[in-house]
Amino acid sequence: MKKIYLILFIFLFSKVISAPVGNPFNPTLIEQGFFISPSSIVNFRVGYEGNFVNDSKFKKSLNEKSKIDDFEQDINSGTFTLNFQNRLDVLTSLGASRIKSNWRFDESDVSKRIELETNYRFYYALAARVILFEWGNTALGAGGRFSKTKPSIFWLLKDGTPQDENEADINYKDWQIDLGLSHKIDIFVPYIGIKYLDAKAKIMNVNTIISENDLNFIKMKSRNKFGLYLGTSLSNSKYFLLTIEARLIDEEAISIFGELKF
Repeated sequence: MKKIYLILFIFLFSKVISAPVGNPFNPTLIEQGFFISPSSIVNFRVGYEGNFVNDSKFKKSLNEKSKIDDFEQDINSGTFTLNFQNRLDVLTSLGASRIKSNWRFDESDVSKRIELETNYRFYYALAARVILFEWGNTALGAGGRFSKTKPSIFWLLKDGTPQDENEADINYKDWQIDLGLSHKIDIFVPYIGIKYLDAKAKIMNVNTIISENDLNFIKMKSRNKFGLYLGTSLSNSKYFLLTIEARLIDEEAISIFGELKF
């Protein structure tokens, strides 16, 4: 049976593999739901996911020595999770995302600064999580996630001067895989793990120069691909689950998850 779950997990992420992670014990933390029997092969959960990225730690794709000073992202979304025999979770997340960013570049040997903020626009993510090994109150789990959003620019400043960029937007996407360890301590379930995150963003068709070489576009990507995550979940094994998580090194972010099992 474990081989079947592993094959299904690999299949799900052979094409779509961000960037909240979650508890390795997630598939089995809520044992009893409101309606569905605990012995059921398939059950489901619904919930909320708040993802607040203080800095994605980007660099410019065309000039890798030049970093993006700041790239923030706020995401609020609802989640729907299908669970298979309390071993495998398959999740979809739908919501809204907003991005703030700023960076510097040289134009005609003069340093320029760009600042921008987007509107809240549609965001979606697909994810899966599987418990690989479980012994006693400890579990080793793996997961993967893909997410994408394309918010339009609300305002853009160049050296503090507003620019007319109502037609421009930011195309952001990322994918992530992770491996984590979790341990149950009564109603608390702390966890820690490592992850690989590949995030990219691009701003195209801007009406003003926003990057080196007099370009009216900019492409960004992750400076660090490997990161650390840690958090803790709270659950009495019945009906609900609450998780708080922090992610470090490759990004600076905090996430809050809440779920109900039916």
